[in-house]
Parts: sequence; C-alpha cells; structure tokens
Amino acid sequence: MKRVCWFFLLILLVVYLPGFTQEEGVLLKKQRVSKGKSVYLSGGLSFVFGNSSGDYSSGLNIEAGYLKRLNSFISIGPSLSYSSFNYDESISDSFGDASATGNNVYYNDADLEARVVYIQGGDLRFTTVGLTAKIDFIPFSDTRKFSVYGIVRPFLQVSKRTEISATAELWYYNTIPPDDPSNWTFSSEEFLSVNTAGLERWAAETEISGGFNTGVGGELSLPSGVSFFLQTSIGVTLPVSHINTSEFPQTMDGGYYNPDYPIVKSGFTFLSIMAGVSYSF
Repeated sequence: MKRVCWFFLLILLVVYLPGFTQEEGVLLKKQRVSKGKSVYLSGGLSFVFGNSSGDYSSGLNIEAGYLKRLNSFISIGPSLSYSSFNYDESISDSFGDASATGNNVYYNDADLEARVVYIQGGDLRFTTVGLTAKIDFIPFSDTRKFSVYGIVRPFLQVSKRTEISATAELWYYNTIPPDDPSNWTFSSEEFLSVNTAGLERWAAETEISGGFNTGVGGELSLPSGVSFFLQTSIGVTLPVSHINTSEFPQTMDGGYYNPDYPIVKSGFTFLSIMAGVSYSF
C-alpha cells in the first residue's frame, strides 16, 4: 500500500513539475487570475482496506479548507478535517463466521477450553490539520467549466480511540484440534473493562500523529464562482492505536492473555470518496 501511495505522489509530481517550470517565465506577463482564492466544504465516505486498518468498517469524512492560486497549475492552503471509523464486531467474529478476517476465539488445548471474546467500543476519531496542494492537470482558465486535478496533503492528526470493554465466554471442547463449535459446551462468561486488573490499556486514548492524503478529482465550475467537485484519495497515517485482532494468534497465551490484546499500534490506511462545493473570489 505504501508503494501505491508513493507511486501516486510521483505521478502527480511528474505531471506538475514540467508545467510549473514553463509557467515561471510567463507569469510575469499574464494578468492575475480574477478569482485566485477559494473556500470549500466536502463530505463523504471512507473505506478501510488491508490488515493495517484492523477490525473497522467504513467511516465518515468531513473537510473544509482555503486555497490560494499560485499560478495556472497549483493552489495551496490550509485544511481541517474530521473522520470517524467504528469498530465492527462482525469483522472479529470468527466464532460466528469462519470467513471473518479478524478473530475472537482463543484456545487452551491443555485444558480443552476456549475463550470467545465479544468486544465493544474502540471506535476511532481523527481530527487533522493539513496543508493541501491542488495541482491542475490542464492550465487553469477563468472560462474553463471542467477541470481535473490531483491533491497532495500532508497533515498533523489528533487520534482518539474510545474505551474498550468485552464479554468473554468460556467454552469446552472434546477434540484436538477443536471440532465444530456447535458441539462445544458453554461454561460461563465474564465482563471485562478498564476496571479489570491488567486491562488498564483499554481506557480511552488520545494520540498525536500525522500522515498524508494523495488523490485525484474532477471539478465543474459555474460563472458565479461556485463549483462542485468529486474527489477520491488514499490516506495513510503514522502509527495509531486501534483494534486489530488478526495480529494475535488463536492461543490463550499469545492472543487472549497477551498484555497488548486486542490493540496494535501501526499505520492506518483508508480510501475516501468525497463530494463538495467551493466558492472562488
């Protein structure tokens, strides 16, 4: 995934740099763009993919920003965004769905027992402040109605993970390896939370990190200065703490009893599809 993001960034730079160098000598002779500043607001869905994004479903993304045109190819400006990703129990539930990418069953063959863990909480909230570079693939014109562009946006991020709790069920099985769970015998269950000894790390957590977005979009401009755009981008964060049960083996000692379970700290990758409106002045 990192290779894909860097390749995407390289393409944008290759497209942009030749045009920029050609423009430098022309800028002094051209009149200023009549509407060289703009503000925008966009919203849409974000989709996680790959093991790096753990046990999370699609989320929401809202972004607002300001851009100032430097020349006919590039505009830059600050932006503020908010994203949310909810923990998805169905991704972890290998007990109920053998094809689940995560895992909630942990075995102790010595005692023929298994723990089935149902997690709640652990949702992620990202608030970011970034610097957006918008790169037009065709030189900008006040009369052009439609344009295609690329974006590169490094950002600083405040990441918040909500408190985690869980219900852990104790089951017994009769064979090694364990057979069909429908043949297991239920024994008991217990509720786990940050108040359980050894699980203090399950408390809500706030971290400072960063990352970048890179993507492409299309924009339809009206004579009034209002424009509408559709944009897709890939986002990659620096390491943040989030639930990723696939990182823990299906054993009591390496999985369920691991002091870090079910939290890992790694980069988080997502794809955003955004629609928005901007106003140039």
